[in-house]
Amino acid sequence: MVNVLFILADALRADRLHCCGNPYPTSPTLDRLASEGALFTNVIANANHTVPGLVSAFTGLYVVSHGIGDQQAFGQWSQRWQGWQPPFHVLRDAGYIVAGDDPEFYHPLGFESGGRDLHAAMEQYAGRPFFLWHRSEATHLPYNPPAPLDTAFLPADFTVSDSLAQRLQVVRRSLIVHKPGLLSRQEAGPTDAIQREGYERTVGIAAFDPAERPAIVALYDGCVRMLDDEIAAYVDHLARLGILDHTLVVITADHGEQLLERGAVGHSSCSLEGNLYDENIRVPLILRCPRLLPHGRIIQRQVSQVDIMATLFDLLDLPMPQPCDARSLLPLVRDPQCDFPEDAYAETSPCGWQALEGDRRMIWCLRWPPWKLIRYSDPPQEDRHELFHLTVDPAETDNQIQNHPEVARNLQARLDSWLARRPVGIRPV
Repeated sequence: MVNVLFILADALRADRLHCCGNPYPTSPTLDRLASEGALFTNVIANANHTVPGLVSAFTGLYVVSHGIGDQQAFGQWSQRWQGWQPPFHVLRDAGYIVAGDDPEFYHPLGFESGGRDLHAAMEQYAGRPFFLWHRSEATHLPYNPPAPLDTAFLPADFTVSDSLAQRLQVVRRSLIVHKPGLLSRQEAGPTDAIQREGYERTVGIAAFDPAERPAIVALYDGCVRMLDDEIAAYVDHLARLGILDHTLVVITADHGEQLLERGAVGHSSCSLEGNLYDENIRVPLILRCPRLLPHGRIIQRQVSQVDIMATLFDLLDLPMPQPCDARSLLPLVRDPQCDFPEDAYAETSPCGWQALEGDRRMIWCLRWPPWKLIRYSDPPQEDRHELFHLTVDPAETDNQIQNHPEVARNLQARLDSWLARRPVGIRPV
C-alpha cells in the first residue's frame, strides 16, 4: 500500500511559486517535486477562508453540500453529519492510520490521532500504511520571514520609506490586518468556535498605497520560501526513512491571498474585505509518487479543489463515499487534452471566519473558462453581478455584464442550480 503525506499550505496562492510563474526562486523544493510528478497550475478553491475550503478538500463536497461554512455551522458539526461516511473513514477501514493537525477541531472528518508534529508522526507510523496531513501556516499572516528572506525578494530599485517600514511591522506581527473603520469578530468579542491554547488572533490596523505592493509581496515571497524549506525537511525525512518513493506527496492550499491587488492584505478572515477574484481562489496542486504518476506532467486545465480527494482515492484504488461533487483528475494526468468539464464554484462572506453576528453578505462565483461570473448578495438589496472574460482580462478589472447578457444569463442559471443543492448526508439543525 502507498502512504499519503498531504500538506495543505494555508493561504498559498499559485502564482507565487516559481514553477507557476513567479520569476523569483521562491520554491526550489516544490519545483523539484512538481518536475517529478504532476503539477496542476489552475486549481480553484471552494472558499476564501480556511475551514470550508479545508473540509471541501478532504470530502470532495462543495460547501453547499457539506454545510460547514461559518462559525455557527462549525459549532454544530457533530450534529449535522448523519448517514454519510467521510473519506477518512474509508481510509481507516482500508487499513490506513489517519492522523493530522487539530483532531480536536476536525474530528468529524475521521481522525484517529493528532499529527501536528509531522516528523514525530512519520517516525511513529513509518511501519504501517498512513495518511498524514499537515496544515502549514508559513504563508498565513503575519508575514514575518527571518533575515535574509525578509528582503531577499524585494526589487533592487524599491525603497522602503520610514512610514512604510512602520506599517509593515503591523503585517509582520498581526494575524488579522485590516484598514481603519472595519471591525473583526475578534475585536467585537464573541467567542471563537475554534480555541487552541497559545493561539492568539492578533489584530493590526493599517492601510497601504498600491505603489507599496512590492514590499508586501516581498514579505509574502519570503514566507513562500519558508514553506519550501519546511516541506524540504519533511521530504528529506521520508527519504531517510526509506519510504519517500512509497509515499504519495500532495501539496495544495485551502485558498489564495490578496497582496494589495485591490487595496487589502490577506484573505477574507484577515482583511475583512474578502472577494472571489483569482488572487483569492487560485491555488496550486502538486502530486508526486513515482509508483503511481508520470514525471513532469503539467496540467493547465481548470480543476476544482473538491476534485483532490477523489483523485487520491482513484490512485489508491478506493471508492469515494457517495454522494460526491468531485471528479478524479487522473484522466487529465494521462491526457491533458481529454474531455473534462472545467466548471468550478466558490463562495465566501467578505469577512469569512471574522464575520460579525447578523452580517448576511455573501459572494458566490462560477468560473467556466473563458468566463467568470461573480454574484454579490447584501440583503435586503438586490443581488449584483460581475462578468469577466479571463483570457482578455485576467486581472478581472473590466466588468462585461452589460456587454454579454446571454453569457451572463447562462452562467447565472448554472450558478442558481448549484446553489439550490440540498446538503447531502447532513441533518439540518
